[in-house]
Amino acid sequence: MMATSSVPPLGKLGAHVSAAGGIPNAIDRIRAIGGDCLQIFISSPRGWQKTTITDEQVAAFRAGVAEHDLTPVYIHALYLANIATSQAELRAKSIDALAHALTTADRIGAAGVIYHTGSKKDQDLSRAMANVVSALREILERSPGTSQLIIEGSAGQQGAVGSPFAELGQMHREVGSDRVKVCLDTCHMFQAGYDVRTTEAIDRTLAEFDREVGLAQLVVMHANDAKAELGRGLDRHENIGHGAIGKAGFQALLHHPSLRSLPWILEVPGFEGLGPDAENLEILRKLGA
Repeated sequence: MMATSSVPPLGKLGAHVSAAGGIPNAIDRIRAIGGDCLQIFISSPRGWQKTTITDEQVAAFRAGVAEHDLTPVYIHALYLANIATSQAELRAKSIDALAHALTTADRIGAAGVIYHTGSKKDQDLSRAMANVVSALREILERSPGTSQLIIEGSAGQQGAVGSPFAELGQMHREVGSDRVKVCLDTCHMFQAGYDVRTTEAIDRTLAEFDREVGLAQLVVMHANDAKAELGRGLDRHENIGHGAIGKAGFQALLHHPSLRSLPWILEVPGFEGLGPDAENLEILRKLGA
């Protein structure tokens, strides 16, 4: 479990980029900032309406990904989804949205759909977890294929489900599908109280993750510095090296043998406030060198 001197090759570094105007446009946008892989929304993340993706757009997107070796591709689910909820209408909409995203992932050749589990509100945790597990099973049943349904650990906000690693592990075990995997966000982990600023702290954090979930289930990292200090429960991303995790933290993360070869996806605000940019990617590359 401890980091060693044997360092595997650095994995692909990419970013969340806009697919506005059609998903093929995301190819030019990720290449413009020097990314090797990408994440996109397939519709507005703040609305339930589904955007039509034509067969021509799918073909062009797949061709661009193949030509420029931009795998893996991820879809990020809309923010409104909440599969922990007990509200029937919200639950139905959330399941439908995630099933649609997972079906679309197979269609466009994406590795999977990364989603936020949501909030339990005034339910007890056991009821909320039962809601999550049954929703995940229904989503998978409605979306047969090979693309993965990837749980993103949350930032410890009040009511959020999936901040402690134990909750991520429970979801994975109880659903019982090899298609269910995990994404760890560096900001979210840090805000949930998991220190990632030194190799020793990362060893402790990943030892707990391995016990509760299993490192084999971790398939992608979200690379975001944190505006707030450790354990504050605030999902506020900062540019790499300009937040509370800092450059030393990301250097340790990128060199840890359990994380180094994974794909890393930026979701930072960007130095001009326009989202992930070439400068953040270059900082990551230098820290991972």
